[in-house]
Amino acid sequence: MKNIAIIGAGITGLSLAYNLSGNNITIFDKSWRPGGRVSTRKNDQMFFDHGAHYLSKDHEVKQLRDLLDQLNIVNEKIINFSTNYIKKEFIKKKILIGKNGMNSIPRKIFENLKIRSHFNSKIIDIEKNNEKYSLITEYEKYNNFDLILVCIPFLQAQELTNKFIDFNTEHEPKYEPIYTVMLSYEGRNDINIDGGLNLHNDVSFFMNQNFKFPDLKDECWVLNMSSDFSSNNLDIDNKILEEKVISIFEDSFNISQKPKFQNTHRWLYAQTKITYNSLSKKNWLGSKDSKIFLSGDWVTGRSLSDAWNAGLQLSHYLKI
Repeated sequence: MKNIAIIGAGITGLSLAYNLSGNNITIFDKSWRPGGRVSTRKNDQMFFDHGAHYLSKDHEVKQLRDLLDQLNIVNEKIINFSTNYIKKEFIKKKILIGKNGMNSIPRKIFENLKIRSHFNSKIIDIEKNNEKYSLITEYEKYNNFDLILVCIPFLQAQELTNKFIDFNTEHEPKYEPIYTVMLSYEGRNDINIDGGLNLHNDVSFFMNQNFKFPDLKDECWVLNMSSDFSSNNLDIDNKILEEKVISIFEDSFNISQKPKFQNTHRWLYAQTKITYNSLSKKNWLGSKDSKIFLSGDWVTGRSLSDAWNAGLQLSHYLKI
């Protein structure tokens, strides 16, 4: 049994904790909850899955699907989906969603693990003491770890571990930022589509939240700006962005009323544009002493399933 520290309680970190069960595991995260970008925002009677929107049925990892079924935490839905709204292309799409929002998926997985955790704990340094490692936050020091598994965005992981790993010889995956805008309208608008791609040249994705939360009184939508728009407008004022999105959304669906609620979130490391695997042909990155490893959805892809699979593959290599 080894003492293992996992930095990052997103999907890859949870995958590693699940697959390395039987060891003495402690998970750390700077946020107040597990899940990373799998995030659900609740505001009064409004719900928004403003991070990961769903799990795709055609991109499953069997182990993850079996676990979700075992924990009974997802619903299968067939939705009206546009593969390209500008071109008016529509399909029926089969997806999986969390029964109480997408964040209920990592939350229930974490609760089932029954491991030690430290949330609201940003790791700012790693120290090596003989053959053991220590993690340091602003207020605490945690000692005697045999392995450190870092499951945070690549650039943050690089900054944290650069005294143990020579990044000059490593490939760097590339991220795309995404702005997400949340809108809520009083009552229901006459819109007969659940979600889709390419609502507008600047709006790459949109999804209604009411089919996920059928008890909602009012109508809730999540819209993602395109990666190009987000990259070119990283410091745009939220109010200016929201007014732009409202105009696009209301023109697209002939809506006359104004939203009762609007809010914006910027995901700086929203999705992987160029994966580490495509550049290096490797599925993880490690220190010379094989005591510190880096992993995440940046290894092989951008989906929730890719994030789980990254942890699964690293756990197979560790064989603990």
